Amino acid sequence: MSIFLSDILTARQRLQGKVVVTPLKRSEWLSELCGAEVFLKLENLQLTGSFKFRGALNSLSWASEEGIHKVFAASAGNHGLGLAEGSRFVASDLTVCVPVNSSPFKRQRLRTYNIGLIEHGNECDVTEAFAQRLAKEKKGFYISPYNNAEVMAGQGTIALEILESLPDLTTLIASVGGGGLIGGIGTVARAVNPRIRVVGACAANSPVLKESVKAGRIVPVFVDQTVADGIAGNIEADSITFPVVREVVDEWVSVDEQDILSTIFEFLSNEGMVIEGSAAVAVAALSRKLIGVSPGEKVAIVICGGNIARETWQEIFFSHRQESFQA
Repeated sequence: MSIFLSDILTARQRLQGKVVVTPLKRSEWLSELCGAEVFLKLENLQLTGSFKFRGALNSLSWASEEGIHKVFAASAGNHGLGLAEGSRFVASDLTVCVPVNSSPFKRQRLRTYNIGLIEHGNECDVTEAFAQRLAKEKKGFYISPYNNAEVMAGQGTIALEILESLPDLTTLIASVGGGGLIGGIGTVARAVNPRIRVVGACAANSPVLKESVKAGRIVPVFVDQTVADGIAGNIEADSITFPVVREVVDEWVSVDEQDILSTIFEFLSNEGMVIEGSAAVAVAALSRKLIGVSPGEKVAIVICGGNIARETWQEIFFSHRQESFQA
């Protein structure tokens, strides 16, 4: 199953007036560092603090059009928050399942919504399987964070906005977990200008799609602990994102954990905003020069979210201060 530009244009119609058209901001820091024109698509300023709201609302809207109102989902936090916020626009009987070790900050935010919230499993894979089973038992509809055409199409609307503001874009960078974001924006890039280079950035501790594309099939990988929790975990064996990303992503990079942590701090220092680990992965792909850019290139990075627990931020802050002192 694939998605097309027409699906993403339909998603934009559904989302119009409900999602924030987030700023595309030039980064003086990254532009000077890399010698290119670097722009940041600030989806950390989206409702719920993450791009996930787009795909969640589009999928809920599609379900409502089909007469489906009982919805189940699994999420590390941001997808669940997107669905919960979306249920304010589209009437839904929503239950979100999260791992017991998911971000306390995201779980606390989910509790502020009038939804069902179940904590189950220590890994995203376990939580997903549980939520799917629950949906089947309760005769509900399961909305995957990535393995869903409407979710992917909703995320693709980000690229429409980028290209309207920056039509001469040459490189597009995004973090990759299950592939919904990179699949959606990559589909737009391929349709509008196939010369745009699409770069997928994975956390080195959870590189499932990077390794799957390399193997030519979806392969499970060992997932180690990562601060980029929003893009962690393996993916379903039948994920529709795999054939899409294999087609639209030109280049893959992996970002080490220490580089993710340092980039969160550097982004605050230079851009004045706290971002989550998942967003820092895409930034580090450029700031650590894991990809090459030419002078004068127009580069856009999707800053996918800003939802980070206070405890995690404090740990990063004090760790960075200690490293600076020792140096």
